[in-house]
Amino acid sequence: MIAALVEGAPVTLEQVAGRMAALRRGPRGDLLPADGTTEGRQLRRWVVQLLVAERVVAAEAARRGLRPWAGPPMELPATARLELGSVMAAVLSGDRLAQAVYRDLTAGVTVSEEDVRRYYAANPDRFRPGPARAVTHWRNGVAAEYEVTRAELVPEAVFRAAEGDHVAHGDEVFVVGAYTKRDLSLAEAAPRIRATLLDAARRRRFALWADARCAAAVLTPGYEHPGDISHPDHTHRH
Repeated sequence: MIAALVEGAPVTLEQVAGRMAALRRGPRGDLLPADGTTEGRQLRRWVVQLLVAERVVAAEAARRGLRPWAGPPMELPATARLELGSVMAAVLSGDRLAQAVYRDLTAGVTVSEEDVRRYYAANPDRFRPGPARAVTHWRNGVAAEYEVTRAELVPEAVFRAAEGDHVAHGDEVFVVGAYTKRDLSLAEAAPRIRATLLDAARRRRFALWADARCAAAVLTPGYEHPGDISHPDHTHRH
């Protein structure tokens, strides 16, 4: 009995049961839904997709002559997991062979300078927050230290003065400290933007490839994709 065929090779029910058992023995096993329930059957379908994805990755690694990635483990922040989907995120975070395929498959992905400029212009809050300075504020012989921005009622000279200067304002004096926040130029922000866009583009390239390959698997009735609205256990039917 098989749950799926991946490039002609079977994913057996025994393999599905083995992975399910391993998950239930894991640190979050007590949180998993019980067998025989709608949620339990959906979990089983998800496990089938996980095994399908692992087979797809292994087949591609063999075609490319790749060995498991031996470098630092791949860290996937929450945004990356959303972009990849739960199945491929699980495979990439735990399978060194998948990490090798990911790096090889996406090695040629690039980001244009126009993309970097467009991102900088579209996200002013990230790179042009306006200046902020540390000050020591003297009034009536009492000093208070804090950070000021142009949105606050402080003399404009605070933002033109050199560090250590005293700026008088009525009976108040501001001893100007270092800038704690300032606008970043495009040249200063570009390396971080480029890295962000490149990571996203590589994930998109890999996810599209993986989705197409996994979608080619033949699934046995009862083991449909958990997101397939045609089966009765689909929990998001409207």
